[in-house]
Amino acid sequence: MRSIFLTLMLLTLLLVSGGCKRRRGEIASTAFAGDPAFAGHFTAGFYDIEANAWRWTNKEFAVTLNPPLHSVERGAQLVMHLAVTDPVIQHSQFVELSCSVGGLKLDPQVFAKAGAYTYVRDVPPDKLKGREVRIDFALNHAMPPTPPDIRQLGIVVSEVGLVAK
Repeated sequence: MRSIFLTLMLLTLLLVSGGCKRRRGEIASTAFAGDPAFAGHFTAGFYDIEANAWRWTNKEFAVTLNPPLHSVERGAQLVMHLAVTDPVIQHSQFVELSCSVGGLKLDPQVFAKAGAYTYVRDVPPDKLKGREVRIDFALNHAMPPTPPDIRQLGIVVSEVGLVAK
C-alpha cells in the first residue's frame, strides 16, 4: 500500500513539474539570468551565469521576451532586477541605464550608489506586437577590463521581464 502511495505521489510531482517547464526554444515573458533554460533570451552583451543566479552585462546588452497576454491592448511593464557593484561606482561615480523597445526610448535611470535595484518602465501596447520583442539596453559607463579578466563589466542582472498591466 505504501509503495502505491509513493508511486502516485512521485507520478503527481513529475506531472506537475513537467507542466511548469518551458519547451526548449520557447520565448517567455520573464527570463531568469541564473537559469540556463533562459540563455536564449539574453540576446547580446551578457556574460556567462555566475553563482547560479545572475549575469554580468557589457556596456550594451539586449534581451528578447514574449509580450504577456493582453499587452497589445493594455501595454506592459518592463521590470529588471539588477545590482550595481561598488567597483563600478568607484570607477565611474554613477551609472545611467538607458533602454529602448522597438525604437522607443524609455526614461533612463541613474544609479549613484552600489546596491540592488529594480528598473521599472511602462511599455506602450504598440511596441508589444508580434511573438517576440527585443529590448536594448545601454550604460553610459562600464568598468574596463582588469587583467586577468578581459570583460568590460556593467551591471549585474538577475531577472528581466515584461509584466501585464
